[in-house]
Amino acid sequence: MKKLILVCGPAAIGKSTFSAKYAREHPEEEVVVIAADEVRKEMYGGYDQFPPGMNMMVIYEEMVKRAQRLCDVKDSLTLIFDTTMLYDERRLYFQRHLPDFDRYILILLKLHDYTKCLQRNHQRPKEKWVPDHIILDMASHYEDPSEECKKHFDFVGEIYVD
Repeated sequence: MKKLILVCGPAAIGKSTFSAKYAREHPEEEVVVIAADEVRKEMYGGYDQFPPGMNMMVIYEEMVKRAQRLCDVKDSLTLIFDTTMLYDERRLYFQRHLPDFDRYILILLKLHDYTKCLQRNHQRPKEKWVPDHIILDMASHYEDPSEECKKHFDFVGEIYVD
């Protein structure tokens, strides 16, 4: 079985922590995590480096390419995408561009108070810090999936990580 798990949420909410925990708790699955931050660092030389014009589609297209290569050679795979995906268009982009998976899971990480992301952000290595105003902007634009979006996933879960 090939399973794609999209882990969504603003910067510093705990997407990478969730993804690593999932991998540890599911040793029977071959889990691979593709994180937008890591792809961007590889492509542009640092966590603070972005594609020209801040066009993250370049990063997302690379994530899809990497995922497809893995899907082509693995009979069984749990692939976790660790990136913000704050709204339906982005969530559905990945689901639509990776048609070879058997299951599609959407996990929304949430907080009751998103200012906690600011505290978590400053607990990370300094090279991974995101400016506070960007985190607050992400949190203010974070949308629950629409009913139409949910139809494209086998499971949609909300996890409060307070």
